[in-house]
Amino acid sequence: MTTTTRERAGKSKDIIKNDGKTFFEFTDRITAFNGLKKDEYPDKGEVCCRLSTYWFEILEREGIPTHFRAFVPPNVMEVEYLEIIPIEVIWRNFVAGSLLKRYEGGETPGAGIEPRLGARIPGGICEFTTKFEAIDRLIDRQEILDNRWLTREELDLIREFTRRVNDIMNEHLLEKGILLADFKIEFGKNLAGEILLADEVGTPDGCRFWDAGSYVEGKIESLDKDVYRYEKGDLSDAYATIMQRICG
Repeated sequence: MTTTTRERAGKSKDIIKNDGKTFFEFTDRITAFNGLKKDEYPDKGEVCCRLSTYWFEILEREGIPTHFRAFVPPNVMEVEYLEIIPIEVIWRNFVAGSLLKRYEGGETPGAGIEPRLGARIPGGICEFTTKFEAIDRLIDRQEILDNRWLTREELDLIREFTRRVNDIMNEHLLEKGILLADFKIEFGKNLAGEILLADEVGTPDGCRFWDAGSYVEGKIESLDKDVYRYEKGDLSDAYATIMQRICG
């Protein structure tokens, strides 16, 4: 007898449990500004599922362990069950988003960083936020260690995995004329206690993609969720375009 259960996983995905297997269903839901803005757009879930599959397969070949197991067209992914680590990891290559707001609010930039939209961050920076609080907030390494969410060695491993994800995605995207301004990812532990890349990766929901040609001309052309956040155009068109440019 087949037993299937469905539970709401988050803002844009549902979890399906079927006879001991775990599946993520990527939905057409989208939110912004801590849930204050909500909508649905046709085919958004399929785009994010296909893009995440594309990147998981590349990262697995490059030696990054992930929870990805199989793509179930058009918008479902079989994954290994994980206990999610309660932090999000952000890698930033350019100044944008919440980092820009912090600089505008008086935070002092690090060495070599200009406090303006689109400024390159030499070498990139890695940051951490909470995941399961009502509003995610920036946290430092010491808070992660004090809460025993990770050991020092595990935290170093996650940072190294994130750096490698950045390098791998950057190499592929630059060939497509796309800049990776920043991205966020999550990690979890499987039943053996191994740390794996989780959730999704390389989607316009979790990355800032900019057109490289426009950047050279001094303009920021968003190819991601910022189209929705700041009403820069039709989200379905923007997501279809970025999928075609990356996977086509």
